[in-house]
Amino acid sequence: MILVLSGGLVACGSVENARYRDTTALEKPPTLALQKIPQNPNVIIDDSVEPKKQIRGLDEKVVLLDESPKKLVLKQSISEAWRTVGIALRQSDIKITDTEKSKYSYYVSYKVQGVLKNILGALNEDDTKTIYLITLTSQDGDTLIQAALANRSEQGSQNTNENINHVMDDSEGLIESLYHLLRDDVKTE
Repeated sequence: MILVLSGGLVACGSVENARYRDTTALEKPPTLALQKIPQNPNVIIDDSVEPKKQIRGLDEKVVLLDESPKKLVLKQSISEAWRTVGIALRQSDIKITDTEKSKYSYYVSYKVQGVLKNILGALNEDDTKTIYLITLTSQDGDTLIQAALANRSEQGSQNTNENINHVMDDSEGLIESLYHLLRDDVKTE
C-alpha cells in the first residue's frame, strides 16, 4: 500500500506543465531604493516612500516685538497671515466671536490668564472672558499683529453691564499666547 501511494505521489510531481513554469505574467514586487549612509554603514534609509509633511508651528516665521504694547510680526503676506491666525485661533481655547475680513480684524473671547485670573477668581468663570480685537496690518511684505481690549459696546455682548466696569486688559497676555501658539503649536497642514 505504501509503495502504491509513493508511486502515485511521484507520478503527480513529475508532470510538467508549461503554464506553471512561466512567471512573466505574475505581478512583481516594487524595487525599493535603499541607500547606505557612508558614515554609518549599518543605517539604511528608504527613499522610495516620501515621509508625510509634519508642519507644526511656524518657528522663525513669527517674531514677538519687545515693545509696549506687545506686537507680533508674522513673515507672511496679510492674506496668508489672516488664514494662519484664523487656524491658530480655532485650534486653541481662544474663541472667535466675530470677524471683519475687510479690516483684517478678529474679535475674540479670551479668558484672563495668570495673576489676573487669580484676582478675578471670585467672579464666575464666564465673567472672566473678555472681548479683544486682534488686528492684522501689512508692513513691508510681512504682517503686524496687535491686540487691544474691545470697546464698551463690544464688551456688552459678552458681559453684563456691572462686569464691564471690572474688565481687566490682558491684551499683552493674549499676544504672548498667540505668539506661543503660532510659533510652537499651530498645525497649518
